[in-house]
Amino acid sequence: MNSFKRLLRYCIPYKWYFVAIFLCSLVVAAGEIFPAWIVKDVVNEVLLEGNATMIGVISALIVFALFMKGLGSFAEHYLLLKVSQRIVKTIRAKAFEKISLLSLSYYEKQQTGQIMSKITSDIGVLQNLVSQLTTITGDTISLMGFLIYIFYIHWKLALICVVIIPVIGLFMNNFARKMKRIGASMQDKIGNIATTLQEFITGVKVVKSFTLEEYFADRFEEANEGNYRETMRGGKITAAINPIIEFVNACSLAVIFAYGGSEVIKGNINPGQLISFLVALTGLFHPIRKLSRISNVIAQSVGAGERVFELLDTPSLIQESPDAKKLENCKGKVEYKNVVFRYEEDTDLVLNKVSIRVEPGEIIALVGPSGSGKTTFVNLLPRFYDVTSGGIFIDGKNIKDLTLNSLRSSIGVVPQDTFLFSGTIEENIRLGRLDATFEEIVQAAKMANADTFIREQPNGYETLLGERGVNLSGGQGQRIALARAFLKDPPILILDEATSALDSETENLIKDSLKLLMKGRTTFMIAHRLSTVVGADKIIVLDKGRMVEVGKHEDLIALKGAYYNLYYSQYKSVDYKDD
Repeated sequence: MNSFKRLLRYCIPYKWYFVAIFLCSLVVAAGEIFPAWIVKDVVNEVLLEGNATMIGVISALIVFALFMKGLGSFAEHYLLLKVSQRIVKTIRAKAFEKISLLSLSYYEKQQTGQIMSKITSDIGVLQNLVSQLTTITGDTISLMGFLIYIFYIHWKLALICVVIIPVIGLFMNNFARKMKRIGASMQDKIGNIATTLQEFITGVKVVKSFTLEEYFADRFEEANEGNYRETMRGGKITAAINPIIEFVNACSLAVIFAYGGSEVIKGNINPGQLISFLVALTGLFHPIRKLSRISNVIAQSVGAGERVFELLDTPSLIQESPDAKKLENCKGKVEYKNVVFRYEEDTDLVLNKVSIRVEPGEIIALVGPSGSGKTTFVNLLPRFYDVTSGGIFIDGKNIKDLTLNSLRSSIGVVPQDTFLFSGTIEENIRLGRLDATFEEIVQAAKMANADTFIREQPNGYETLLGERGVNLSGGQGQRIALARAFLKDPPILILDEATSALDSETENLIKDSLKLLMKGRTTFMIAHRLSTVVGADKIIVLDKGRMVEVGKHEDLIALKGAYYNLYYSQYKSVDYKDD
């Protein structure tokens, strides 16, 4: 089903609005035809016969007709705006709902700017398409009304006009095909502009550090120039429409005037009828011009619609089972059974037959070289990705049989790079549990060793944070993330190198908070500094997706294997010898 037909499905709930708009269009169309009808009486009754009594009647009719046309036009445009905005609001909401349900793999393959462009620019273009749907109806009614009227006046003259209309239609059809291709390309170019701008703003520190301003300026200029070229291609087509129609209109008027004038001389029609016909013919080309322009808008909008509906049709790789059960009273027992994972078919395994049983409250440290599969290991637990084979179980239940909301509500994640949203400090902590009271937020901040520095801020908990929390230090931002985790109070915790980006002094400040946070929770801790894993109940050593060693710190050191080598490489000053 093409995007135009799919858009019509969104119009169905507003069918009575469209009926009202249609009735308003009839009133407007009648108002547009009225001048052609009344001019006949003006010429014949007033100008030629000098009937003074008709002046008042005609004047009153003109005022009434134009008032009704204005009233109908206002109602038509207001209702049209209301409907188009509601439809766009619905589509935009569905698009946002869709991207919120898509798995992480989608975002890893798509450019952020392109996604943003689809939800903002492309859907905005769709609004034009909705608006034009009823405009088409109104202009079609006007066109049919003028055609009926000119046939009523003189059918032979009208036949000449009817022959001309299909010629214009052929031109417009050709233009519309070109505009559809150009419209899709234009929206893609706008997406490129948004992507370049988003990457520049997000990475502005890197840009300035490496003096990449000129590089990004060139990238932006390339994207901007591409959009300019496509816009000008479309502009040439749009600009050509009016002159073509005006030329055809002029030729038609010339032919009609020549033939109609001879008919007046012969006495077959009166002067009023000829003037009325010419006025109607001029009016006839007005909706033709509008419909011609609309065909290009529709063609361009269809291209944008295809991008939007492509997003709406994107399947989520993480599907919730129809009979999924809620994870209730989670104890925190976790088991990986022969877990195999690869990101895509025909790619190398990231995890290969990983099996581990974790009892409630145990602290599990994941160590290994870069690319060994540590982050993937923990990302499988909240189903950011699904295992290729094998299974992961919480309290004996396969996580695929659990609702995503209850599963993820039972797991707290403290990432390496803390993301702070625009808003107040209080609002950022509250994201851990949206129904939390202010007292609970303060208590969580105290447990995260964050309350003191928060109260030192200009407005305390009401201090507004800049985008991504730029007005906080790395350590302060990390303590906000810890406060979120305390507030959420999950039975299972994931610490994804939560302190690796901090200096030693800042790390020591939050070490006590981390210990308090991990107490009584099943914790998976990805460690960069191996000094932080010494007290773990189990240390899992991963290498190329395989578990090569599992055990406590002392036992693994005694093995003098992979863990020993990793630990020794960080602490060369420590001399481990056989007893």
